[in-house]
Amino acid sequence: MRIVIYGNGAMARVLHSYVRHRMDVVGFTVDDACIAAGVTTLCGLPLVPFSRAQEVFDPAVCRMIVAVGFIEMNELRERKHEEARAKGYSFATYVHESVLIHDDVTIAEDCIILDHVSVHPGSHIGQGTFISSNVNIGHDCSIGPANWICAGVSIAGGTRLGPGCFLGVNAAVGHGVRIGARNFIAASTLVNRDTADNQVYISGAGELFRLPSKAFLKFSRILG
Repeated sequence: MRIVIYGNGAMARVLHSYVRHRMDVVGFTVDDACIAAGVTTLCGLPLVPFSRAQEVFDPAVCRMIVAVGFIEMNELRERKHEEARAKGYSFATYVHESVLIHDDVTIAEDCIILDHVSVHPGSHIGQGTFISSNVNIGHDCSIGPANWICAGVSIAGGTRLGPGCFLGVNAAVGHGVRIGARNFIAASTLVNRDTADNQVYISGAGELFRLPSKAFLKFSRILG
């Protein structure tokens, strides 16, 4: 399978480092305005303006993966997906070989699932969803399209995650919770009740303790 990666930023480079071991990546494409003058390659492969992508990377033999972050609450990634489809491209899904996929799991097209993820029985991953490393998705979950799920996230069983959400590093969602569309759930935040669309949930940051680290260790041993 020949693969074209849409994007020329950090996400595109990271994805290339994963995908190239199992798929034939033939090049990159991105909007013309995003390519600096004189730049024609990325990671040693052709970098082609999106306006000419179909001329260089034939949609009849190449599939595309959209490697764009959660810009505009994932709406930019969705737009690029539709623009590529209009050019005739179909889409590949990348699932790292370490991912544990249980029975009755469905994964839609153009999903990216990085290493050491567990997807439990009966769950569905919607189109264009990105799942980073070390994520746990419980049984019978419905993950809507175009979600961005960062490393270490834990989603309990029976959860319904609406489209276009962002879940930060080590965020958690309780059992059977319904998350509305385009929710922003910040790093290390627990959501244990249903949410409406377009909401933001943020937990407090760690507080600076008054002692320096070595003194704190001595102090904590005294208390222990």
